[in-house]
Amino acid sequence: MNEEPTQVAESGGDTSEPTEKQMTVNEAAHAIGVDSFTILGLIQRGKLKPARSPWGEIMVPKSELIRLIEKGR
Repeated sequence: MNEEPTQVAESGGDTSEPTEKQMTVNEAAHAIGVDSFTILGLIQRGKLKPARSPWGEIMVPKSELIRLIEKGR
């Protein structure tokens, strides 16, 4: 993966834009019916653009999953 994941805004912060819904790798995998290794592979191949939580966990924006589903795996 060539790009650094974007930071996810912390909850309760002073921001004018609402934070996009983020899912953990496991939640994203469950949502589309695959295992977590498949999600990680999609991230490595650049098919999904991840984000990072403030505590460093890889997160998948809901919009990325929707884009993946609409495009087709």
